Amino acid sequence: MVLLHPGALVALLLLLPLAGVEWVRLRRERRAARAVGLRPERLWRAASNGVCVGLVIALVAFAASEPSLRQVTQVPLQAGTEAYLFVDASASMLASASSHSPTRLDQARAASAEFAQAVPADLPVGAGALPQAPLPLTAPDADRALLLTALDTMTTPGLLPEHEYFGGMATDFSKLTGLTDTHFFLPQTKRRIVVIFTDAEGPSFDAGTTAARLKQVHIRLVFVRFGSPRDRIWLHRAGQGPAMDPKFTPQLADIGEVRLLAGETGGGFYESSRLRTAIARVERLAGHGPDTPGVPLSLYAEPFGPYAILAALPFLAWLAGGLLPFTVPLGIRGRRRRRSARAQPEVVALSNQV
Repeated sequence: MVLLHPGALVALLLLLPLAGVEWVRLRRERRAARAVGLRPERLWRAASNGVCVGLVIALVAFAASEPSLRQVTQVPLQAGTEAYLFVDASASMLASASSHSPTRLDQARAASAEFAQAVPADLPVGAGALPQAPLPLTAPDADRALLLTALDTMTTPGLLPEHEYFGGMATDFSKLTGLTDTHFFLPQTKRRIVVIFTDAEGPSFDAGTTAARLKQVHIRLVFVRFGSPRDRIWLHRAGQGPAMDPKFTPQLADIGEVRLLAGETGGGFYESSRLRTAIARVERLAGHGPDTPGVPLSLYAEPFGPYAILAALPFLAWLAGGLLPFTVPLGIRGRRRRRSARAQPEVVALSNQV
């Protein structure tokens, strides 16, 4: 088990002054009862409320630390091969066929999830965003859950550095030369694959120059294209129906350059309807080299925090008196207390007579 936020356990320090105050209270009450000739209340009964408060504090602090069951498994990774899945995060990916249809971005995310689950489990795969230039999100490894989380939460247009282009933010495919930087692939990696889920819209660029830079470091590009010339960006305003964004116009003039770039790097260009063919192409490019020794991969199961909160509810109910009908049916405790109070003077009188 691992605590994701162990600092929350500092709240347990509240138990120290609580224990001190409760101890002083119990001593005073017992001393006062003896002073008037009454039998002090049983210690466990007198301390029940203080114990309940302490348990509630402990359980809430434990839940706030977000305890989770940690599972570590050894995952072998293919040696000499690394791949990236990049999702186009430019504004044009918000376009869709209609106001109720999934956007290009939604389709790309769904395709990337299918892609990640379909490729071999030992293929190291990383995540990336492509707002205007490639931006790595996770390093290539076997953690598919982390990859999908990054692609779902960190590829929203407007949340990443972008470039204004004709009133919208568009991808500059000439910036793919940034993939040659050392922070993308390990130096010993021989087969480097980059899969880009995009609408292939962007400013003009020289595919030959870009391909030459990528070929120097053995990077192969595989494009999966989404969208059509009829797609539009739909604006939703309160109290009004959806309306088309007049500033957006599909820019497909350089789609041929994107195809050429994919071919020159030895990758491929596929429409979204041919996703399975693109997956097969990546599997062929990755090959079946030897696996490295198992790499520890941490997996986190359902957290225990909610169960700790549920465990605290009975103690809160006790403090609020909600459990009184179940713990003391028909007022038995009250009658016993009154009977004990009446019996105390009689016992004192008899002892005096003797």
